[in-house]
Amino acid sequence: MTTQRKPLGLGTLSLLVLLMGLAFNFPWGKANFMISHYLLNLINMPIYSNGDQGLHIPFVIAAIFWIPTFLIAKKYRAHFGTSVSYNVAGFMLLLCIIGPVIPVIDWMVNG
Repeated sequence: MTTQRKPLGLGTLSLLVLLMGLAFNFPWGKANFMISHYLLNLINMPIYSNGDQGLHIPFVIAAIFWIPTFLIAKKYRAHFGTSVSYNVAGFMLLLCIIGPVIPVIDWMVNG
């Protein structure tokens, strides 16, 4: 019995884009350097929607990585790594959508 491996292809690119999205918000080194915080400070945008609290804007901006990852992995399901990147990107995209909605619902109910 021979086992067949999934081929490398365009679908494998979704794994790379997924890793770039994770690295975008990951704290690096002892100083906890984050690429997303650096870029937002560079263009003078706040990190949080309400001063030091509220919606974490870099997490929502990371949807720039999750959407292409999800779409590429969905289109090329037979390539190596697409099932992992499809599931992780889908979950992160779901969090990016639900995250901003929760404070709005809380404001409407309790405001």
